[in-house]
Amino acid sequence: MSRLSWIDDDQLEKIVSEMLSRAEKAKDKAHKRIKTNVIDPFASLVTSAVVNINNKDQLSRALQDTSAISATSNAVGNFHQEILGAIEGFRNHDAGYDLECAEKKILAEVKNKHNTMNSSNRENVINKLATAISQKPSRDWAAYLVIIIPKKPEPYKKPIPGKRNVYEIDGVSFYKLATGSPTALHDLYRAVEKIIIERYPLINSKDATALGYCQEALAEAFGTE
Repeated sequence: MSRLSWIDDDQLEKIVSEMLSRAEKAKDKAHKRIKTNVIDPFASLVTSAVVNINNKDQLSRALQDTSAISATSNAVGNFHQEILGAIEGFRNHDAGYDLECAEKKILAEVKNKHNTMNSSNRENVINKLATAISQKPSRDWAAYLVIIIPKKPEPYKKPIPGKRNVYEIDGVSFYKLATGSPTALHDLYRAVEKIIIERYPLINSKDATALGYCQEALAEAFGTE
């Protein structure tokens, strides 16, 4: 039985494997970089104070982990574009925007989090979507700026003022639009969690609590099903 009804298992596992590989490489590079770079004594002092770390090794690890988390977050960035691009009818687009589905008459640019863009970046993305939609032969096409993790865990689809058929939409709503399943994004998380547990069993060991934290984060980011 397939993990998800709307994406092939082999494709899903390949995309997750590539994401994990990028994250591992990013983590290793971050650790090497912090060892070779001059360490900021002020940042070290402030981290020690506010995080309540008085042990040298623990402080060094905390600084490395902070750098690694930032690097791995960037490595995860393309994950949703790759997943959505693997859905039947969708394809990744090389320039101007991320995704296209001729059957549904959809264009999309995918951003992982609501604070990924500054106002200038956002305006540039919206203008590119508006240009792309204006070049389509039919007025039935719609362009979406997809914010996978919105500021609040509430579904929305709002038109961009002054831009015909250009909308901003949250991740849960866009996954529903793309797959037809209202629980697609939650289901994707659970499928990815299972794949990661298979490869990193310590994350699900008897005394581990990280998975519970991640599941709480799921509800906070996307709401309940």
